[in-house]
Amino acid sequence: MFVVDPKNRGLAAILALLVAASSITTARAATPDPDQSQSLATSLLNRQSCAQRAREELAQVSAPAESPSPAASTEPGASAEPSALPTPVSTPALPGVGPFPHSGNARLYATPRPAPGTTASPPPVPTPTPTPQSSTPTIFLQRGGSTPPPIPPAGQPTPTPAPVPTGVPTLAPGNIAVISDKVYGGTRKGQPADAVGNVHIYYAQEEIVGGRAHFDGVRTVTITGHPYLIDHAHDSVLTAKTIVFDTIEQTARLIGGKGESDQGVQTGLVYFSAKDLHTDKDGSAHGIDPSVSTCENPRSGYHITGKTIDVIPGDKIVINKAVLWLGAAAVFYLPQLVIPLRSVQDQRVKPHWFPEVGYDAYEGFWIKIRVPFGKDRYYYGYYIVNYYTKEGLGLGYVGFYAAKNGRRTVSVNVYGINDQLTQSREYNAAITEQENFSQHLQGSFNFGYQSNYGPLISIPPNESINGQIEHQTTNTSQNYSFNRSSVGSQSSSDSFAFTDTRQFNKNFNQAISFNLSSSSSSFGSQASSSNVATFDYLAHYTTAGADYQLEYNKTYTQQPYGVDKVPEFQVRPYDFFQHFIFPISAQLTAGEYSEPSNQFATWRVDGGLVLGPALAKVFGSDFQASVNIDQYAYGTGDLKAAIAQTASLTTPIGSHIVNSLSYNEANYNGPAFVPFQYLDQQPSQNTKNAQDLLRFFNDDIYTLSVGYSTNFDGIAQPVSYQLAARPSSRSIVLLSGSFIPGPGQGFTQSNLQFSTPFGRDASLQFVTNINWTGPGERFGDKIVYYTRTIGNCYQVQVLYSEASKLISVGLNLLAFPSQGAQFAIGQSGPIVPTSFNF
Repeated sequence: MFVVDPKNRGLAAILALLVAASSITTARAATPDPDQSQSLATSLLNRQSCAQRAREELAQVSAPAESPSPAASTEPGASAEPSALPTPVSTPALPGVGPFPHSGNARLYATPRPAPGTTASPPPVPTPTPTPQSSTPTIFLQRGGSTPPPIPPAGQPTPTPAPVPTGVPTLAPGNIAVISDKVYGGTRKGQPADAVGNVHIYYAQEEIVGGRAHFDGVRTVTITGHPYLIDHAHDSVLTAKTIVFDTIEQTARLIGGKGESDQGVQTGLVYFSAKDLHTDKDGSAHGIDPSVSTCENPRSGYHITGKTIDVIPGDKIVINKAVLWLGAAAVFYLPQLVIPLRSVQDQRVKPHWFPEVGYDAYEGFWIKIRVPFGKDRYYYGYYIVNYYTKEGLGLGYVGFYAAKNGRRTVSVNVYGINDQLTQSREYNAAITEQENFSQHLQGSFNFGYQSNYGPLISIPPNESINGQIEHQTTNTSQNYSFNRSSVGSQSSSDSFAFTDTRQFNKNFNQAISFNLSSSSSSFGSQASSSNVATFDYLAHYTTAGADYQLEYNKTYTQQPYGVDKVPEFQVRPYDFFQHFIFPISAQLTAGEYSEPSNQFATWRVDGGLVLGPALAKVFGSDFQASVNIDQYAYGTGDLKAAIAQTASLTTPIGSHIVNSLSYNEANYNGPAFVPFQYLDQQPSQNTKNAQDLLRFFNDDIYTLSVGYSTNFDGIAQPVSYQLAARPSSRSIVLLSGSFIPGPGQGFTQSNLQFSTPFGRDASLQFVTNINWTGPGERFGDKIVYYTRTIGNCYQVQVLYSEASKLISVGLNLLAFPSQGAQFAIGQSGPIVPTSFNF
């Protein structure tokens, strides 16, 4: 075993292969014990310090010239030529260990600087120094087996990690190491050599294992004998007929390569193969004629073929000229398919790898495609291609850009369609930009335009533009914002706002804001416009015993409206009967108020008190009650009050029944509509209501809820019911509706939902409204949702809606749940809940 300094990679392969012979005996000696060979290799490696290797201009292992043994001469690549010995470095010999099939002891030699006037050997070709990566794990030079280890599928429990080995050498960043059972070959620079028997080649990102490795004497190592390549995290493995490794570039080429990985998937593994596959130094893979699938058996599920493939670990898979196969049938073609290997947090911008097809009565048959693209994490997105047989062709672009220095992020979402039904062109656009001008100054800008609102909706185009700039320090902030919106030629509005916030100390802060806005509208022969200016001052002061707030708010406009606070003062004490038998809180509000619309102004005081909630156990039942009290006084001499009280009693009856009774009452006193027209308006009558909910349940087998309410007015209220049952572990039934007492009433309409298995790896969900009375069909507004999992790797989803005459078909890759395409009725996921709470 040997470690090569990246500065001397020109000789890397020679040293890596030849010095590995120090871990075996000579051909004439007995084969050593593997543990002894490992310890001898470790001893040789530890004696060669990094500082010593840095001072050497050229390092190689040699021994006194001697005729090769007969056993050695039978191996290809063995050399019988004597080698010239450079000046030895003082290195202790390893008794009984030879560097290759020659006798003698292993030693480390360094070539001295040539004397003046002599010709020196040219140094190896320099290679770029690898960029250090602090996140690179420690690579222990300890051989494993000769067959690839299993890769644990994503989504399953992580196996217990192996203990950290002790007394084992490690690979320095940028270096290469080789361990094998035997090494045959020459000892001089430029001579070929062979490593035989459980060969392991270690480098920055990966490890190559094979039965035999041949070095061409320059830079290339060819590994045969069922070779495979595995990353050091052991989450990706590639096998091939032959692997060709470049020792200078630290890249590997796999002929007939195929592999599996759990990187980027959230369930199972991703499988891929290519006729000619090679890996870069950073772990990226590139190949031609690839095949990719997340199905263990692609022929029974799906797979994607293409012309070329690029796999960037932790980022994306890019397939050029991609063809989607379902079983043996080619069903879809994309010029370029990009599958991100990272989660997409914003569910609104998830790309769909495969098209969705469907039909509805208004748009006809349609196909919807999202074609992903992406250069890196700083620029990615997808194109939208929608085609409707009745409506026409729609094209869109969704892109996301971020500056690498973190100063700017931009998102663009544009879609347009030449609508054949309305004979018009409709567009939607949304552009957002975030700017970080400096550490204390940020800004955001947005533009939106919408003229396509969907089928059967005709509204004038809506346009909006807004911007905001904020300057923020530790104790101050200033915010400037502008907004403009318009709806066709019917209405428009503009506004400008400014807010200054200051924190003077830990107890006192204030905020001053000003808003100036104008609006105009025109509907037929009627037109109107208005201009409004609003000033607001808010001061907040806190102490250990109370919270104080002062606010001055006034609006200036040509058409007065609302209520002005000139000013208002609030006090909220913290220490208010803290040790009473139930919680009590209070708030006092006093101020001068004016209503410009009726030119009325007076002072007002509001004393608020909250009692509770009070909690108690009553004969095994849980009781809870609270009371809210407000007392108002006005400068006109008017007085009014409001008292609201709530109470509830929850009683378990046995182990399968719970009864919940609640009561609400509100009482008002004083003039309901005076003195203010817009402030403190109260109902003219007191109200009270009681509700009772009786629930029967048995674990997760069934739950039945029956609810009744009354307003104490002699009018019967509907009785509501809801049943949730689980006939089996994979099925569920939901039934809900109401019963109205009285002549000619009864059960009106119930909603029925159920989900049940429907064949192997398939399920059916059904939603309908049951009409118990009146004309029309008994079961209306039917919705059917069918899903089938194929090959444990993808789902076929079919949706039918009777009301909208809609049929939709789509695919969902199980390996990419956070990125895959899903659809349902206005939401992501199934249309029927798969569980219920008790």
